[in-house]
Amino acid sequence: MKPRLVILLSSLLWAFCYPPFPLGPLGFAVLAPAFLATTRLTPRKAFGAWFLGGLLYNTAMYWWIWQVMKVGPAVLVGVGLVAMVGFLSLFNGLLGWSFRLALESPRRRVLVALYPLAWAGLEAARALGEMSFPWNNLGYTLGAWPSLFQSASFWGVYGISALMIASNLLLAFFLRGAALRKIGGKNRAALAGFVAIPLAFWLHGTLVLSRADETGAPRLDIALVQPSIPQTKKWDDDYFAEVMAKTFRTLEGKSDDLAPVRGADLVVTAETAVPDFLRMRRELVDSLRAVATAAGAPLVVGSLDFVPDRHPWSEYAFYNSAFLFAPGSTDVDGMPTRYSKQRLVPFSEAIPFKGILPMLNYVESKVGSGGFTPGDGQRVWHAAGIPWSPSICYEVIYPSFVREARAAGAKLLVNITNDGWFGRTNGPYQHANIARFRAVENGMPVARCANNGVSVFYDAWGRDLGRTALMDSTVLRRRIAVPDRLTAYSRFGGIVDACFLAALAAWGLALAADEAWRRRRGRTTLSP
Repeated sequence: MKPRLVILLSSLLWAFCYPPFPLGPLGFAVLAPAFLATTRLTPRKAFGAWFLGGLLYNTAMYWWIWQVMKVGPAVLVGVGLVAMVGFLSLFNGLLGWSFRLALESPRRRVLVALYPLAWAGLEAARALGEMSFPWNNLGYTLGAWPSLFQSASFWGVYGISALMIASNLLLAFFLRGAALRKIGGKNRAALAGFVAIPLAFWLHGTLVLSRADETGAPRLDIALVQPSIPQTKKWDDDYFAEVMAKTFRTLEGKSDDLAPVRGADLVVTAETAVPDFLRMRRELVDSLRAVATAAGAPLVVGSLDFVPDRHPWSEYAFYNSAFLFAPGSTDVDGMPTRYSKQRLVPFSEAIPFKGILPMLNYVESKVGSGGFTPGDGQRVWHAAGIPWSPSICYEVIYPSFVREARAAGAKLLVNITNDGWFGRTNGPYQHANIARFRAVENGMPVARCANNGVSVFYDAWGRDLGRTALMDSTVLRRRIAVPDRLTAYSRFGGIVDACFLAALAAWGLALAADEAWRRRRGRTTLSP
């Protein structure tokens, strides 16, 4: 089979290794054929083949974003989706190109051995900056198999990815020897290494889960309210009363007595459960306070907020926020205590770099971007004496964000989101799967409340304690243990991530240094 076709097929199959598809363990091997095929191409052709493979892979990964066209500016969303797929595919091209360059280096054995660390470093780099989008790390393919990713508590999802790439490379080297009928000691060692990595993951994870002990840990009774508001109606002013009525009906239950949430320790609604600026709906503020009082529990409500902040392009700063309705949680302006989203979705909620180039604020106001301002830091709130931190939507995809919440004292993460933009697709499942890794990395449970689903509870080891179906109108309630489990990644994750970034930088410098050598000697077609 032609090398380019192998890379295309391998890349496409890779996209189907992520939940909700059941092919996760295939992630240990899915890229091996692509690496093997790359040895038969020049660096330039390797870039082209991996870029085209990236187009297939990223289209299969993110096709669900087209659903936003039903409720947003269709042309802008379509152009944005095409641009996004093309931009992310450049990373795929770079990964194939740099791997092929490493094969031409006089230090190729060292560089190929370091390639998994450079891959992890690139994943970590994609979590930096205002255009970051660390959604599709290879390690996330294992999300449906908790026994395979417990080591994330040591080195995070990036370390999982590095070892999975090592597994793929070892299989590629074995297959190359088998194709050439050269099965010697090195090839057998490569095969043994390929088998050993997933086996070690499984043995370690099985041991960890068998010893997972929640005895004596305090427990928190949490109710997640999922009203399933259609996205086509959610932001339509004509349907506002209907939207809120359905939310209250979901809270109150069939008997209109708050039975689904009464007596809970914490009640959580989804991102923008009130699809408006809450401070402009004072009658709703009073109603929500009454619900919290009647339920006998703190109530988290997602909504928008604004404060005066005069600029040439706007008189206000706008926030995507979560409000806490609880005794003693009132701010000086009479509104409930607020947490505002810090990590904003590029182009959707804010145009990147507008703080550096103020002119972009005018562009933002013209193209209809959200125009939100980042919040001012973490919050640690308490329910039944247990400290927890709120997060909104996209923030949960950042390992550093959740690590910061853990460092601030949180022992539970509550994530509110609205994945209704994406309809009945794999997008909401991918998002929920990512949250699962934050639980394992930091040793703390995650309660995730989504407007249309998937709402889910994960324990401190990433085990699924219950979830909703997409588009169900329901309340998901669990009494979950909140152990005081501080992982190595919680403590040293910043150093771990920095090491991966340093490996990427060293990798790039080594390839640059080899350029002079290649020019003097001419390009070869060496194989590892």
